[in-house]
Amino acid sequence: MPRYRLWGLRTPAPALPTVDLVAGVLGVRAETLSDFSLARRSLDARKKPNLFYESAVEFETEQPFEGVNELTPPLRLEVVPRPKGHELLLPPAGRDARVAVVGTGPAGLFAALSLVDAGLRPILLERGDPAEERYRKVMKFWKSGVFDPESNVQFGEGGAGTFSDGKLTCGKRHDKIAVILEVLHRFGAPDTILWDAKPHIGTDRLVVVLRNMRKHLLEKGAEIRYRAKVVDVLREGSETGKLRSLVLESGEEIPVEFAIFALGHSARDTVGALLSRGVAMTEKPFAMGVRIEHPQDAIDRIQLGGLSESCGVNPADYKQAFMASNMRGVYTFCMCPGGEVIACSSEAGGVVTNGMSRYKRSSGFANAGLVVQTKPEDFGEESSLLRGQVYQRKVEEAAFVLGGETYAAPAIRVTDFLSNRDPRPLPRKTTYGPEAVPRRFDGLFTEPYLVALREALAAFDRKMRGFVSEEAVLIAPETRTSSPVRIERDAYCESTSLPGLYPAGEGAGFAGGIVSAALDGLRVAKYLRARIAGETLEGERVPTFKGPEY
Repeated sequence: MPRYRLWGLRTPAPALPTVDLVAGVLGVRAETLSDFSLARRSLDARKKPNLFYESAVEFETEQPFEGVNELTPPLRLEVVPRPKGHELLLPPAGRDARVAVVGTGPAGLFAALSLVDAGLRPILLERGDPAEERYRKVMKFWKSGVFDPESNVQFGEGGAGTFSDGKLTCGKRHDKIAVILEVLHRFGAPDTILWDAKPHIGTDRLVVVLRNMRKHLLEKGAEIRYRAKVVDVLREGSETGKLRSLVLESGEEIPVEFAIFALGHSARDTVGALLSRGVAMTEKPFAMGVRIEHPQDAIDRIQLGGLSESCGVNPADYKQAFMASNMRGVYTFCMCPGGEVIACSSEAGGVVTNGMSRYKRSSGFANAGLVVQTKPEDFGEESSLLRGQVYQRKVEEAAFVLGGETYAAPAIRVTDFLSNRDPRPLPRKTTYGPEAVPRRFDGLFTEPYLVALREALAAFDRKMRGFVSEEAVLIAPETRTSSPVRIERDAYCESTSLPGLYPAGEGAGFAGGIVSAALDGLRVAKYLRARIAGETLEGERVPTFKGPEY
């Protein structure tokens, strides 16, 4: 039976295409269509408050369609293959090898999943805790300020993406994105990620996905070790020798032939250890700023012309960018509808914020990162390769002091910030925990940052009337948008200075979000498997991300 995908269906939200609708469009009887399913859905709010879904559906028929090319655009019918069962991410390598994967964020996990499909049995080294224990410790930190520097929002099974919106958008086109979504779905992500234009899992569902991935890896022969922080790498022979072993904080030495380093953007100590061993790195641009939080109803009215709940659609999101007069780019990213602003410290004595949503996005509040591009002059006299890290830490420690040294976050009404006046009491309790306290940002960010933020807020309000309001609150600081360094690798994803080391993901400077990090994990595993199997693959150049892409 031929299988088709019909594009260009348009229905008033919240209604979705039905078999009867599709049969009417094609001029056939509904009973001739089988295995009917939704393949794509996106919301069109250009004529708000009249909202429409633009959809694509798939189905099978007994007989091929005649006159397919006679459909009126945007309707378009194409033949598609039937859904396949689960396929190997990589073919068998043909031999075993001692391979370590350092870090269990998206890049590390997808690299490990690929390697076990290839018949390898990697050892996964994670400095933090398993997802369940990590979740308990993070909740305790948010409620009481009790902080664990090795098991927090940045470190632990799943990486920093575990405590996020679980957004699965990607700023780059790639033929393997569908593979990423299918794998996540196989391990417990909701069906919606397969057809929503802006798919997300939610923090609460991600923990389930991680547990299922862990079970699969163990069943395939992988070894997973938690609280196994890598603090050094040792070479064979001379200073230019290949990788010989990894050294854990406990002093244990783990012999390896190859190691994929999927560290994440916050493993500053491990990056420093690699640099001290001569691993080549370069500086990479990044951005810093604040989180902005609104009542979700306000964003719904701006974007949808009404409340999302009343319209029967998901809470509204937004994405904005602006170039300030001082030539600093300002942009929003990681927008979390129905989400929370969360405490994301990974070092004692520093405050870091980020955003998170659960699957239902039902907190009643919306938040987004609002960040400004850094420039070399921001680093002052600091000249080391890791000066971006130094600057991030300086801001985080200043915020800790400004908030009262309790991991409370400095915050201010948007209207008070724009008027450059002392902050009044916040209009409400924010979603940030442990606490948000009214403070000026003068001692936190330099004047160029403050100027750029003020200009951008005014510009965003012109595009989204009501973006600036008495209810809107800025919560600081948002410093971990991306890694400030890139670990250099060649066209085959191997370190240019330490043979056997394969840098991957956000921390290495080659990704900017869950999906792109997972894609990079697949890419690195592909070349490593080919190396182990004695095969030759054509090398490729991949983009270096200058900032988060989601």
